[in-house]
Amino acid sequence: MDSHIGLVEWVWELYGKGKLLLGVDERLDHELDLDKKQLECLMIVGLWCAHPDRSLRPSIRQAIHVLNFEATYPNLPSKMPVPLYHIFSPSVSSGSGEPSITSSVGYQATS
Repeated sequence: MDSHIGLVEWVWELYGKGKLLLGVDERLDHELDLDKKQLECLMIVGLWCAHPDRSLRPSIRQAIHVLNFEATYPNLPSKMPVPLYHIFSPSVSSGSGEPSITSSVGYQATS
Protein backbone atom coordinates (compact mmCIF):
# COMPACT_ATOMS: atom_id res chain seq x y z
CA MET A 1 0.00 0.00 0.00
CA ASP A 2 1.31 3.46 -0.91
CA SER A 3 2.20 5.32 2.31
CA HIS A 4 0.61 8.52 1.01
CA ILE A 5 -2.84 7.09 0.33
CA GLY A 6 -5.54 6.49 2.92
CA LEU A 7 -7.03 3.09 3.61
CA VAL A 8 -10.42 3.87 2.07
CA GLU A 9 -8.82 5.36 -1.04
CA TRP A 10 -6.57 2.32 -1.39
CA VAL A 11 -9.42 -0.17 -1.04
CA TRP A 12 -11.58 1.87 -3.43
CA GLU A 13 -8.74 1.82 -5.95
CA LEU A 14 -8.58 -1.98 -5.67
CA TYR A 15 -12.36 -2.13 -6.06
CA GLY A 16 -12.17 -0.05 -9.25
CA LYS A 17 -9.52 -2.37 -10.68
CA GLY A 18 -11.61 -5.45 -9.86
CA LYS A 19 -8.93 -6.63 -7.41
CA LEU A 20 -10.72 -5.99 -4.14
CA LEU A 21 -9.53 -9.20 -2.48
CA LEU A 22 -5.91 -8.04 -2.75
CA GLY A 23 -6.80 -5.81 0.21
CA VAL A 24 -7.42 -8.79 2.48
CA ASP A 25 -4.64 -9.51 4.96
CA GLU A 26 -2.98 -12.75 3.81
CA ARG A 27 -2.83 -14.03 7.39
CA LEU A 28 -6.62 -13.86 7.66
CA ASP A 29 -7.05 -15.58 4.34
CA HIS A 30 -4.72 -18.48 5.15
CA GLU A 31 -5.45 -18.98 8.85
CA LEU A 32 -9.23 -18.63 8.80
CA ASP A 33 -10.02 -20.01 5.35
CA LEU A 34 -12.61 -17.28 4.81
CA ASP A 35 -15.24 -17.37 2.09
CA LYS A 36 -14.18 -15.06 -0.77
CA LYS A 37 -17.78 -14.00 -1.45
CA GLN A 38 -18.25 -12.95 2.19
CA LEU A 39 -14.95 -11.05 2.19
CA GLU A 40 -15.86 -9.21 -0.99
CA CYS A 41 -19.30 -8.37 0.40
CA LEU A 42 -17.81 -7.08 3.65
CA MET A 43 -15.33 -4.85 1.84
CA ILE A 44 -17.96 -3.44 -0.53
CA VAL A 45 -20.27 -2.64 2.37
CA GLY A 46 -17.29 -1.05 4.13
CA LEU A 47 -16.72 1.23 1.14
CA TRP A 48 -20.42 2.03 1.03
CA CYS A 49 -20.37 3.00 4.72
CA ALA A 50 -17.30 5.19 4.13
CA HIS A 51 -18.76 6.94 1.06
CA PRO A 52 -17.56 10.57 0.93
CA ASP A 53 -21.15 11.76 0.41
CA ARG A 54 -22.80 10.92 3.69
CA SER A 55 -26.25 11.08 2.09
CA LEU A 56 -25.27 8.02 0.01
CA ARG A 57 -24.17 5.93 3.00
CA PRO A 58 -26.45 3.08 4.03
CA SER A 59 -28.53 2.80 7.14
CA ILE A 60 -27.51 0.00 9.49
CA ARG A 61 -30.53 -1.97 8.29
CA GLN A 62 -29.48 -1.61 4.62
CA ALA A 63 -25.91 -2.67 5.40
CA ILE A 64 -27.08 -5.72 7.37
CA HIS A 65 -29.38 -6.79 4.53
CA VAL A 66 -26.47 -6.74 2.08
CA LEU A 67 -24.12 -8.48 4.55
CA ASN A 68 -26.72 -11.23 4.98
CA PHE A 69 -27.07 -11.51 1.19
CA GLU A 70 -30.72 -10.43 1.46
CA ALA A 71 -30.15 -7.46 -0.88
CA THR A 72 -27.89 -6.76 -3.85
CA TYR A 73 -24.57 -4.99 -3.57
CA PRO A 74 -24.72 -1.21 -3.74
CA ASN A 75 -23.90 0.42 -7.06
CA LEU A 76 -20.62 2.14 -6.19
CA PRO A 77 -18.58 4.11 -8.73
CA SER A 78 -15.30 2.51 -9.79
CA LYS A 79 -13.39 5.60 -8.65
CA MET A 80 -13.83 7.08 -5.21
CA PRO A 81 -15.94 10.24 -5.48
CA VAL A 82 -14.35 13.51 -4.43
CA PRO A 83 -15.97 14.85 -1.27
CA LEU A 84 -18.05 18.00 -1.78
CA TYR A 85 -18.41 20.58 0.93
CA HIS A 86 -21.16 23.18 1.12
CA ILE A 87 -19.70 26.59 1.84
CA PHE A 88 -21.68 29.09 3.83
CA SER A 89 -21.64 32.35 1.89
CA PRO A 90 -23.91 34.89 3.49
CA SER A 91 -25.47 37.72 1.56
CA VAL A 92 -26.53 40.78 3.52
CA SER A 93 -29.65 42.61 2.45
CA SER A 94 -30.82 45.93 3.76
CA GLY A 95 -34.25 47.04 2.75
CA SER A 96 -37.21 48.19 4.66
CA GLY A 97 -37.46 46.72 8.12
CA GLU A 98 -34.81 44.82 10.02
CA PRO A 99 -31.57 43.83 8.31
CA SER A 100 -31.27 40.09 7.65
CA ILE A 101 -28.59 37.65 6.57
CA THR A 102 -29.37 34.76 4.23
CA SER A 103 -27.05 31.95 3.26
CA SER A 104 -26.79 29.86 0.12
CA VAL A 105 -28.33 26.92 1.96
CA GLY A 106 -31.52 28.74 2.78
CA TYR A 107 -30.94 29.62 6.42
CA GLN A 108 -32.20 33.06 7.34
CA ALA A 109 -31.35 34.88 10.53
CA THR A 110 -32.78 38.22 11.56
CA SER A 111 -31.47 40.51 14.24
